[in-house]
Amino acid sequence: MNQPLSVELVGDTQLKVVRRFAASPQRVWDAHWQPELIQKWMLGPPGWSMPICEAEAKVGAKIRFRWEDGEGNGFEANGEVKELDAPRRSVHTEHYDMPGATPVTCETLYIADGDGTRLELTMTFASAQEREAALGTGMADGMESSYARLDAI
Repeated sequence: MNQPLSVELVGDTQLKVVRRFAASPQRVWDAHWQPELIQKWMLGPPGWSMPICEAEAKVGAKIRFRWEDGEGNGFEANGEVKELDAPRRSVHTEHYDMPGATPVTCETLYIADGDGTRLELTMTFASAQEREAALGTGMADGMESSYARLDAI
């Protein structure tokens, strides 16, 4: 059974997102690391697309995502893969091309949970203010919209 995401503030600079999927850790891992799958679900709110998706499950590989809303608005994230233990754990950085944004470190755990997977994503921001700013953008709602798409895949 899938469950909507939960968000927990950890310390001053971390945000922990937990979501359960009715799929094996390997399938959830693949959906997070295969560009052709990422482009089908990691879109945020309805109406957005991801015309650029570069990701490779290889330490040192660069990550590049670009989202667009179809009305001339968009933004991009770039990063690097830091650690991998497929299909259990990944660590990468993300740097959004928004004013004042600094890199965010994302650690994702893919935990076998009965007949599904409990995904735990811990995002570490440079400051409490940046974490609050990210939450203020509606990030959690966009993530749940994306994860609901992933459920369908």
